[in-house]
Amino acid sequence: MKVAVIGCGAWGTCFAKICADAGNEVLAWSREEGAVEEINSRHTNSAYLDPSPILPSSLRATSRPKDLAWGDVVISALPCQALRSALPAFREAASGKPVVSLTKGMESGTAKLPSQVIEECLGTDLGQVFALGGPNLAALLAKEEPAAAVLAGKGEGREALARAFSAPYFAVSPSEDLEGVQVWGALKNVAAIACGMAAGAGYGENTAAVLLAAALSEIEALSLKLGGRAETMQSPAGVGDLVCTASSHLSRNFSLGYRMGLGVDVEAAAKGVRGVTEGKDTIASALLLSEKYASPMPLARGIEEVMKGEGDFSSLFSEISKEGS
Repeated sequence: MKVAVIGCGAWGTCFAKICADAGNEVLAWSREEGAVEEINSRHTNSAYLDPSPILPSSLRATSRPKDLAWGDVVISALPCQALRSALPAFREAASGKPVVSLTKGMESGTAKLPSQVIEECLGTDLGQVFALGGPNLAALLAKEEPAAAVLAGKGEGREALARAFSAPYFAVSPSEDLEGVQVWGALKNVAAIACGMAAGAGYGENTAAVLLAAALSEIEALSLKLGGRAETMQSPAGVGDLVCTASSHLSRNFSLGYRMGLGVDVEAAAKGVRGVTEGKDTIASALLLSEKYASPMPLARGIEEVMKGEGDFSSLFSEISKEGS
């Protein structure tokens, strides 16, 4: 299969490598000419993966959106808040093709899922939009540590795509739960901020376990109300992604929370994290949906209060503990 990837950040580059290792030809787009030249000449992407693995020769890069028309399938590996402004440039290249979202978040202001933004910006039919979710920390995948993911979509092509993306160290299973996989992918970042805050404040596994239990409850409740399926919680895209992201210093959102737990304000903490912290921008959308669907989210609301300077980790944990008692 010819795989076209929009975005050469850490996760986009890793997934492009996975696709190449699975036997596909890959063309990845980046707006950064330096990254394009390095991928094509040195077969590394040190700006986002350090140390960078040697990328397969079947993975090439370009800075021209029109070049992605070469692909049979288009992968969107852009940050959630960049989708609406960046995707229209790829509308012609993606015309009539399946589009797979790697993005984990919700659009600020609208609370729309990445698949919905892709539909609107690329004109892609819903049956041709898919989402990938799972415990996929780029730094570990770059070292080819075994991992798994779920490829979700309404269209029949999900099984073929799941097979095409499966590499020796990366197992992909198909699912029809497009909504649930994206809700879990977005809200596990919010939970990771809370768990990072606990670690930064000096607390250990007991505290983190209470936070994870609260996250499981509110993510599952909202997922079901948005049309998600119960079985997704038990998959790599559910509990797997949540536990991974909410317990690792390799997670950008955990790292953000960790700095906040040390007493650093949210904006300064975000500047100290390499890459985009999607969870920070997802909280307002999560609370918007929480109110719309009458699905309480005390953990997300507590984090928002801390971000606004209206509380600290102790007050957040106190409220969560009351909910669980």
